Amino acid sequence: MRVLRKNMPRYICALCLLSLAIFFTACDTLLPSKSPSKPSASQDSKVFREDPLRIGDRVRVEFSGIPDTIPPSEQDIKEDGSINLPYINRVAANGKSPSLLEKELEAAYVPAYYTHISVTVTPVARYFYVGGQVMQAGRILYTGPVTLMGAIEAAGDFTNFADRRHVQITRVGGKIEKINCVKAISHPELDAPIYPGDRIWVGRRF
Repeated sequence: MRVLRKNMPRYICALCLLSLAIFFTACDTLLPSKSPSKPSASQDSKVFREDPLRIGDRVRVEFSGIPDTIPPSEQDIKEDGSINLPYINRVAANGKSPSLLEKELEAAYVPAYYTHISVTVTPVARYFYVGGQVMQAGRILYTGPVTLMGAIEAAGDFTNFADRRHVQITRVGGKIEKINCVKAISHPELDAPIYPGDRIWVGRRF
């Protein structure tokens, strides 16, 4: 009995340590897994500045560094891929990044019309496209970072006949990716980011 009383604090201490170990193990198990990587703000900014413009995109063109004033121009890229600007008229914009288009516009104005000019091209509205077996196929405004599953939701979700296991993404550069959206639901890390100009196609299952 005396031995038991003497060792009682040790038993209590061991029991407490065991309880703490079980508690922290359980907490670690219950912690949510890391969320899937999504496009960051810097990636999104790069997309708007460096990715090629497409027909239907709205751009704002501003001029500075000249003695007179050319008002800013905000317009959609026409079906022929062009925009119209003062003096130089039709300018091809489709397929060019905003930064490249700026350089080409400055070269078109200098020295033909000015000794110096600065041109800023800012994409105002850009789109991605969802087609096939979705409720509302068509172009969708790109407002910020979005993944494939978010893009499908923006298109009204899948139809009952959609092949969710073989969804195709065609990137601006022509690269094709195929995503299994059934797996992406339970494994968000498989959910691919979508960028302006991307084309999503949902086929019909058989």
